[in-house]
Amino acid sequence: MQDDTQSPQETREDPRYLTSVERGLRVLEELASASGPLTLTELSRTTGLTVPTLQRLTATLIEAGYLEKEPETKRYSPTVRTVDLLYSYLSRNEFAKAAWPHLVRLREDLKLDVSLSVPLGNSMIYVHRLPGYRGNFENTLPGKRLPMHLSASGRCYLASKNDQEIHDFLATADLSQITTKSFCEPDAIFSAIISCRANGYCLIDQENSIGLVTLAYPVARGKATVAGVSVHAPIAATPPEVLVERALPSLVAVALAIGSTRA
Repeated sequence: MQDDTQSPQETREDPRYLTSVERGLRVLEELASASGPLTLTELSRTTGLTVPTLQRLTATLIEAGYLEKEPETKRYSPTVRTVDLLYSYLSRNEFAKAAWPHLVRLREDLKLDVSLSVPLGNSMIYVHRLPGYRGNFENTLPGKRLPMHLSASGRCYLASKNDQEIHDFLATADLSQITTKSFCEPDAIFSAIISCRANGYCLIDQENSIGLVTLAYPVARGKATVAGVSVHAPIAATPPEVLVERALPSLVAVALAIGSTRA
């Protein structure tokens, strides 16, 4: 496990650091975030690793049961074995377990999709997703990552940082669009984050999924924002201003309850 007091460069110089393990995990992460199976050439382009290196890594991961290769297309994808990792995290993480009953109650009260997400690098990753209506199947799955600047919970998290930290994030993050409504200009994203800080909550209108509006509120432990709880609704049935009026009081109460748990 990486020592939190060390920089990435110091960690790589640690004699205990195994480059081959880091590269294998990089391959799994790229395949997890891709929209579909990838060839070795595509993996080489996204990971920066050579094809011969990837041949060895993918062969090892296939033997270990974490990857499979499509015989006809020569493309690679994760196997069902990777689900074990998600189960292990969710079943043992005290914060995730403590948040669950509050999220269930929120879903039952509002009859909307409910999510809990936490920061991971420049992204937010969904720990819990509870479907409240018949929406997109992919939008109900835990483990999905969204760019932090295009996530309502992510903007809540960024709003807890000072202005310089926000600018530093925007200078290094990939600000590519997900939809035609996604904010991709640094100034526009910065303004949205500052509005989130002023309002105390964040509303995102179809920036990460066309037809979907998301309302999020930060989950804090002491003075630190550690997560975000959000509700999602189809914009055709619930315009943004209606979602705020209807859901914000319950959302705030649940976020405060989750933040006050001892887990």
